[in-house]
Amino acid sequence: MGIRPTALSAFGFGVNWEFTKSDKVVAQKVLDFLADKRVLTVGRARPQVEAARCLASASECRAKLAEYLDQLEKPGKTDLRTWLRAIREGFTNFLEAGGHNGERFGSGSEREFNEALALLRDRTQQQADEVSDRYRLTGLSLPEHEGWPDGF
Repeated sequence: MGIRPTALSAFGFGVNWEFTKSDKVVAQKVLDFLADKRVLTVGRARPQVEAARCLASASECRAKLAEYLDQLEKPGKTDLRTWLRAIREGFTNFLEAGGHNGERFGSGSEREFNEALALLRDRTQQQADEVSDRYRLTGLSLPEHEGWPDGF
């Protein structure tokens, strides 16, 4: 844990400060948060009717990752920042694949929906593996794509 100055006083010789979290602490919190997200953890093909719930979960994950990025002590200088941005980008891409209000994941789009989920999981797993290796943390163990339609 570090200390970050937030304000200085000239004549009163005062300094306001706050405690900051180490990258390792933030990394573990991110991994713990993602480990509990249904959009990432259910391993079989998902019916299209779950698209709205998955999009809502992805949106929540994207917002929470932005919060974690704000907690990092040294903006732009940490590997963790790069990894968290890459994970957040995966969620952004999933949301974009769904289109405005999820219309691209509508009726008859089960394959597209599951392909987008697979890409999200792959990207998240790859980045989470790098984070857990770097900080020697217990990482994510996301499900494989077994059981997906058409051998996907």
